[in-house]
Amino acid sequence: MSVSNYSKVRKIMLTAGAVISLVSVFVIYPIEYSKSSYVSDFILSITGITIGTLLILYGLTGGLFIKYLGFLVLSAITGFFCWYFYPVADNWWSGVMALYCGIPSGIIAALLFFIIRYYLFFRNKAFPVDRSARNILFLKQLVLYFVLLAIVSVLFLKGGDWIYDIFQS
Repeated sequence: MSVSNYSKVRKIMLTAGAVISLVSVFVIYPIEYSKSSYVSDFILSITGITIGTLLILYGLTGGLFIKYLGFLVLSAITGFFCWYFYPVADNWWSGVMALYCGIPSGIIAALLFFIIRYYLFFRNKAFPVDRSARNILFLKQLVLYFVLLAIVSVLFLKGGDWIYDIFQS
């Protein structure tokens, strides 16, 4: 994956996505942090990071952007259903937690999956893979995805308490 082989449009998308993400994290977020009381007040930061991430994803994937975006959406739905069917609370909070924790954990798991999948399985791809090896490769990728989803979900579930404990001591 050499960026020098990319078209001019893809290079522009990569650059624009990186700039938008950096501005969103290092300029907009501190301004919103000083004025906000709730997570829902970070509208510009979240919007900027989302747009930057989508531009970077388009710049890296090119013509396969729709497939990767579809996987991202399916991963968000999978994360939602995993959180919904394994409820943390037995009351109406289970649906709210599935919405607010399941969808972001699915998206983050998918983005991590894209990166780790490339480095583990496709970085040195020189030959086409035969059918039996392709099935084994698919199973390995499936296991990798669900392990990542489980790790990200556990961090979403318990991570806030860990971060709070670290900074309070």
